[in-house]
Amino acid sequence: METAMLSVSEALRLARATSRSSVLILLVLSAAFDTVKHQIFLSTLSSLGITGMVLHLVESYLSDRSFKVSWRGGISETQQLTTGVPQGSVLGPLLFSIYTTSLGQVIESHGLSYHCYDTHLHLSYHPDDPPVSARISACLSDISVWMKEHHLKLAKSELLIIPACPSINHNLTVQLSSLTLMPTRMVRNLGVILDDDLIFTVHISATAVSCSFILYNIKKIRPNITEQATQLLVQALVISKLDYCNSLLYGLPARSIKPLQMIQIAAAFLVFSQRKRMSYSSSPSTGFL
Repeated sequence: METAMLSVSEALRLARATSRSSVLILLVLSAAFDTVKHQIFLSTLSSLGITGMVLHLVESYLSDRSFKVSWRGGISETQQLTTGVPQGSVLGPLLFSIYTTSLGQVIESHGLSYHCYDTHLHLSYHPDDPPVSARISACLSDISVWMKEHHLKLAKSELLIIPACPSINHNLTVQLSSLTLMPTRMVRNLGVILDDDLIFTVHISATAVSCSFILYNIKKIRPNITEQATQLLVQALVISKLDYCNSLLYGLPARSIKPLQMIQIAAAFLVFSQRKRMSYSSSPSTGFL
């Protein structure tokens, strides 16, 4: 996920550096893994040259799966599953990627770049290029057709425009089926908040606030747990948030990432503060009793 986000953000930055504007469109699928049609998926494998025993093994892996619903003490009848790939499995993401292989061909036929998951398209263009809106709408129209053919459904779509320079104001709208996508100032993609200035101010602020809340709760129980337990909690709940997609912040001014540095300092102090207080109290010469 971080690699995909880094690739997209770098492409957007390079476009701006060459005086080109960019459009980023996020297409979020609804229950994507659950709606994979087995018959279509097996046909896709065959078209990719996967046949014989390998195809039979995949078919066996997907077939004869069933489900039933428990509600208020009652259990429904068993129903056979003809769609979906098992979530949480090692093969799940791979099978879904194979299922959506032909979607990439649809997008590339219109000259747009893309990444999965979730599907996001981006196109860089010169600000005076008039047909860009119609070009994107045509691409989205073909994507809608592809989605219907493959029994997939869009949960939401968002449009972000990154202008070549702040003074340029693009009045760009894109048509998606019966919906008209209007530009927004920021979008959330794979847990990262992208803004149209590519400075990640809102993302940094949101991360800092979330981490501060977690540190506050750990601080309340700090006197009752060991330093090792505190360190494990901070590592799992705070540092993991700071590490997530932090390569996107490379090259930002020090003042921009200062809130995250303050979180690191607060986390270190919280972990080692008990030891520091014990050191002070056990040494009369320090003057702290």
